[in-house]
Amino acid sequence: MATIRELPSSEADTADTEGSGTIPRSDEDKAKAVDKCLEVLSRAKTDTEIFAALLLVTKLVQAEDTDAASRRKIFDGVGFTFLNRLIKTDKVPDGCDSSMYQSLAVTLLACFSTDPDLVTHPQMLNKIPVLKDVILSARTSVENVEKKSLIEDSFQILVAMATQDLGRKQLIGDGMVPALCDVYNKSYFGNEQAFSLLGILIEYCGEEIWETNRACLNELLSSMASEFKQIQDERKFKLCTRLTLLLASSNELVPGENAVWAWDIHHGLSDILKSKTGQSQRNPALKLASLLMCQLGVSWALGPQGSDKKLLLLIINLACVEVRMGLEDSSQNVSNRDILPACYSVLESCIEFMTCGPSLSLDEKQVLQLHNAMTGAFGAVLFFLKENQFEPEKVDDPLVRATVRVLSVWLAEETAALRNQVYDVLPFVLSVIEKSFEEAKISSDLKEATNHTTVAQYPLLKSSLASADLLRLMLPALCHLTADQEPRELLIMQGAMETCGKYFSYQWKQFEDKQGDQPEVALITLCNIFLNVSLQDTEAVKKAEVFTELYGLIANVLPKLAKQHENLVLSFNMAVLGLTLLKNLSNSASILDLSESKRFVGAVLQMFGNSHQCGKSGQCEIAPTYRQHWEDITELWMLGMQLLSECIGVFAWFAGLFLQYSWMTTTVKLLTNVAGGGLDEETCTMYGVVLSSLCKHSSDVHSQLNQANGLELARKHNMLDLAVVLQAPPLDGPR
Repeated sequence: MATIRELPSSEADTADTEGSGTIPRSDEDKAKAVDKCLEVLSRAKTDTEIFAALLLVTKLVQAEDTDAASRRKIFDGVGFTFLNRLIKTDKVPDGCDSSMYQSLAVTLLACFSTDPDLVTHPQMLNKIPVLKDVILSARTSVENVEKKSLIEDSFQILVAMATQDLGRKQLIGDGMVPALCDVYNKSYFGNEQAFSLLGILIEYCGEEIWETNRACLNELLSSMASEFKQIQDERKFKLCTRLTLLLASSNELVPGENAVWAWDIHHGLSDILKSKTGQSQRNPALKLASLLMCQLGVSWALGPQGSDKKLLLLIINLACVEVRMGLEDSSQNVSNRDILPACYSVLESCIEFMTCGPSLSLDEKQVLQLHNAMTGAFGAVLFFLKENQFEPEKVDDPLVRATVRVLSVWLAEETAALRNQVYDVLPFVLSVIEKSFEEAKISSDLKEATNHTTVAQYPLLKSSLASADLLRLMLPALCHLTADQEPRELLIMQGAMETCGKYFSYQWKQFEDKQGDQPEVALITLCNIFLNVSLQDTEAVKKAEVFTELYGLIANVLPKLAKQHENLVLSFNMAVLGLTLLKNLSNSASILDLSESKRFVGAVLQMFGNSHQCGKSGQCEIAPTYRQHWEDITELWMLGMQLLSECIGVFAWFAGLFLQYSWMTTTVKLLTNVAGGGLDEETCTMYGVVLSSLCKHSSDVHSQLNQANGLELARKHNMLDLAVVLQAPPLDGPR
């Protein structure tokens, strides 16, 4: 705080006559001093007397042992009319510093700012514009002691305000963010305090501070990145941390990948990571690289020409090494493991890039090194989870949850490596993801909690992973695991199907509420998981109630969903799963002869029956509304047709629906109009299979098809089995 200068002439005389400069020590003395001080202030008539009285007030309020009650009493007694005049006036006695009066007022305000209750008083908050002008009035060098003290006191007040919610809102609203960026960019006196204050606002408000200040963010990033690229001293590492803070707060507001600052940072990080540095210098660089790969994509690490594979491979290798060091050594404390979320983020980004992005064109040696590094890292991940699986409280541990998350991403692409180790920790992983789902369901904040960048937030214990919906991230892995017998049996035994059933219901509600694209993707993956089990383990389907409940949900919602062509892929997935469950649950009293089941099958028949049409050349074509999605539903159509043919022989009421819902009429018309050889082999086979089954089990279909020249159609399209069936009497009903 500023030191109150010794006043000349009558001002000093007045101060001396009104009270002693000695600060009282006992509570009684302090109380008397406060009352005396306020009495002097109340009796002051002229500006000179008021000024002298304020000097006494400032001495008293600056004392470290002045309690909050006394400070509040002084605050109420001072009044702001004269203080406001002091702050605004630029007329001072000859020979005095131009900021003398302003400095006194700001010093007094700085004293009051130490009280959380006083710092957000309206009379304090309305000084923000003045304080902003003060910090902007500095230049590169400030020689005047009074001026330095004024600026330092101003920052003290602003920092105190920034620790309070009301103060932060006022600071942002009064344009403090652009001012702080300006002070820092132009290296004004107090630029370090300016960035510290900006850091406080970022910590509390995050992305909000850039919503109306994007230009400031761009300018600040450009300035810092340019310096980061050029300098080669200790400041480079400080800038690394500061850039991470800025980028972590800006998230989606970050400019595009062609921004010059992105490549300046790339150059600076390359300098650090390719040099021999210690962990304390390397880790901040790895965090920054992780964040940029998250926000700008892995392609950023390849440099402006897209060819710097060495830096990308170096970042991945360093991340793998840090994961092994952090997880294999149980003696590592939380601070040493703070780098792990950044490393996990690197691994997630790279796995996604290598499976979905363009080829990196790595040579054989690079591929081997990368595979070994990744396998080693995930070996450590599995070791860590195994070490913690017998401690129930660990399901809430942020590091455990972050570890399960990165494992989920890896298992979505790789289930062959470390297979036995994966099976060992599956029960624990399931307990973690089930707990996270229950929490995410309660918070109804899935979208924010599963944002890919959450793993890159720092420090670890402040990450939002504790509420992340890990189950959604684990779905692709569960899809792969349920395809193999051993993990499928383990998942069923551990109750994974029941968890997935709850999740299906939850995601369906999200889908109905139109909560973005994520629910649809999740539902499609869940359909594949249940389909894997239903097709390969019919006994599990019959025993577990979750499959009956799931069938009931699908049968109820599909008739309406099937009419929404934009959801065709989801409709086909649910239709095929529903048919599989219907077939497996054929002996269930809750399934047989239900009107709901008949409506469901009717909707399926309309979906499948409208999939093809005859083109102008006599060739069979995909119907227009199906073409866009046909690549995604071709196999489902084939499987669905097979299931339809099988269900005909299981349910007595099934064949009649083909007539009721015009499937027969539509199909006969298609086969009549399409030229011989106009059907591809697989499509022709599936139509033949369904028609053959219908004719075997329904005399009505057998008769109608014969009347429609069915035998000629069978020969025309080389449906040999159908031709044989049409020439034999029908079985007329299920066997």
